[in-house]
Formats: sequence, C-alpha cells, structure tokens
Amino acid sequence: MNLYEAMFVRKSVRDYSMEALDDKTLEHIKSYLTQLKPYKTSIAYEIKIVDAQKDGSKLKGMFHVKAPYYILFSSELKTDYLINAGYILHQLCLYLTARNIGCCYQGGIHPTHELKDELTHDYVIALAFGKSPKSIYRPANKARRLDEDSLIVYKEEVDENVKNILHAAVLSPSSMNNQPWRFVVYHNRIHLFCKKARFLTSVLSDSKLIDMGVVLASMAQAADELWMDATLVKAEAFQNKQLKNTEYITTFMLKDKVF
Repeated sequence: MNLYEAMFVRKSVRDYSMEALDDKTLEHIKSYLTQLKPYKTSIAYEIKIVDAQKDGSKLKGMFHVKAPYYILFSSELKTDYLINAGYILHQLCLYLTARNIGCCYQGGIHPTHELKDELTHDYVIALAFGKSPKSIYRPANKARRLDEDSLIVYKEEVDENVKNILHAAVLSPSSMNNQPWRFVVYHNRIHLFCKKARFLTSVLSDSKLIDMGVVLASMAQAADELWMDATLVKAEAFQNKQLKNTEYITTFMLKDKVF
C-alpha cells in the first residue's frame, strides 16, 4: 500500500496494543521524518517521539486514547504555522497507515513543563501511534463525511484527475470530524476555503487551521500520485475580500508533469 491508497482506507485508531515496535520499524519511522515536506520551508519545527512506557508521565491532559507512542510537534509561531503542522503530520499519518501502524491526532494532550523544556520550539499538537489489535482500515464508503456537493462548487468542467484529488481531500480527517474545508474549482485550480466558527465569525480556531494543513497534504499526495504538478499560490482576488461564512486559505494550481 502506498500513501495515496492509504488515504482511502485510513481511519482514526483509538485502540492500541501497548507493545513496543521493533527497532527496525522505529528506525524507518525516524528516517521518514527527514523526508517530510513542509507547507512553508521558512517555519522551523521539530518532531519528537515519546515512548509512553518510558515518558508517558510527562504527558498530561484529556487523553482520548492510550497508545504506546506519541509524536509531539513543536514549531516556531510564525504565520501559517498551524497549517504547516497539519500538512507535515498528515504525511506521517499516511506513512504509518501504509505500514499497518495505527494513528490518531490528539488535541487534548499537553506535555509537562519538564517535557516542554526538551522541545526546541512551542508545542502545537500530538499524534498517537502504535499497533492495534483491531483493523486500522475501513472502506472509503464507510467514512462519515459530508456529501461532496455540499463541499465543492464546480465553476468549470474538470477531468477525472481533479475529481480524484478532491475525493481524496474530502476523506481527510479533521478535529471532531467538523470538515471545515470548502472548495471552488476551475479547470486547473482549486480555491480552498475554511468555514468560520458559527459565533466567532471573524476567527478561525487553531484546530481548523491544522485541519486545513491536513487536507492540503492529502491533495498534494493525490496530485503526485496522479502525475500532476501542484503549486500553492495566493489568489489576489480573494486575499482582501471579506467573506461571510468562510476564510480564504490558498489556491491549488495543477498541471500535468512534464519530463
């Protein structure tokens, strides 16, 4: 299974065996950390693996799951650092899924002061992972997602590759399964928007911005699998436009790869 295939069958895993992964598997994971592509290269970040058997007492908060390992993501607090966090971590999530290792984003976990002192940057979010006694996969048609018609507006006819990229996007995980993304689609570009909070309409929550990074990582992975070049740009038409229910995030420009 590759990362593209993993997008269609992955699910959030909340039931883990508390057994250690073998050294070779852990080394493969650590090696993959060096291959992750950021949303913005200008934002410094760090990924730290915490072994719950050794350092679990250094993690506090409302644990949604008990897992043998946690990945802590810390970052410089620059513009788009939350989108960057989601973009990077989702690549890792798909990699773990493809290797039959379950994972689940953990918004309620916080490191103690002792562990925070070991982090290079400010703590952002955690990812639980490990082997599960149950299947970590589910068919795409079993995913609880909003209908694509309520998420996507097509302004022009698009080919099957663009539709496949969007199908992968809407299967992305999100905080509390709130699915905040909205898409306006033209022939070769996808404008990405984030749904505003119902009451604080001018504010996007931290979790939603992480979600936007997650969905962008899904789109980038799908585009790569389908042999399409994807470039992220800011469309001037939307940057200063006040929208009632959504906030403009970025535009996904697509073209076929040329060799």
